Amino acid sequence: MRGKVLVVHDDTINEEVFKEKNKLFVEAARRNNIFLDYKSNAQIYSYLDNNNVKCHDSFGTYDYAIFFNQDIQLAKNLEAMGVRVTNSSKTIGLCSNKATMYQMLARNGVSIPKTVICPTLKNYSRLKIMPFLNNAIDDLGLPIVVKGWYGDSGQQVYLANTKEQLYQIIDEHQGQDLLLQEFVVEASGSDIRIFVIKNKIVAAYRRQGTSGDFRSNLSLGGTMYNYIPTYADEQLAVKAAKVMDCDFAIVDILKSINGPIVCEVNTSANVNNFAQCCDVDIPGLLLKSIK
Repeated sequence: MRGKVLVVHDDTINEEVFKEKNKLFVEAARRNNIFLDYKSNAQIYSYLDNNNVKCHDSFGTYDYAIFFNQDIQLAKNLEAMGVRVTNSSKTIGLCSNKATMYQMLARNGVSIPKTVICPTLKNYSRLKIMPFLNNAIDDLGLPIVVKGWYGDSGQQVYLANTKEQLYQIIDEHQGQDLLLQEFVVEASGSDIRIFVIKNKIVAAYRRQGTSGDFRSNLSLGGTMYNYIPTYADEQLAVKAAKVMDCDFAIVDILKSINGPIVCEVNTSANVNNFAQCCDVDIPGLLLKSIK
């Protein structure tokens, strides 16, 4: 009997990228005799009714839903209808919030940049938070990387070179949902992106950002190069994926002078980049892993 798999993508995804991703998955599904359907999270209507979760159309009849999306509530609703969601709503929730992600990694002995989570203030003022920020500067040094708890593609990520720049960034966000990290200068503008499926490394590439940008995101003009991960890279990426309980994960690693450290663990990424750079059939491997 053919399996039924629903691929859930973000409503904001670039349509051309989606079409190319769709092509890769369709070919992989045909090879693996799997019925495949694609919907954005905005196209799946579900609702709560007494003790049940109900859904229009036939979305509850799928065996699996592969989420390239961070819509945690939709993932929970599909799970309540008996659909196996990969990654699970719990994992998506942990990875989509950088504060909880770093807490989970640190508690389980995964190497990360030294991180400070900013307090949530009901009535923000610079005077209230300044002593806290000064302590962070003493611990982390300058420059300091400032990240929002949410966001991807290099959004909500800043570099404060001076104390005043740090104050200004915090002011602009009213101190809400931010964390501070040490700046790994030797890795500035470069990182390693590793795809892990069922605790196995399947592909990796190195990203190099544009000149003068400390971020390596391809969406910001970065370049990717095929990369063969070291044993230490592999061990770290697999451990990070296990800690976050990922069925599949995209682990970003910084190469520091003290060894590799995890920058982020993602539950969604553009699989086309791995196909283009590494010549690896990520859709086929994902579908085989759930078949």
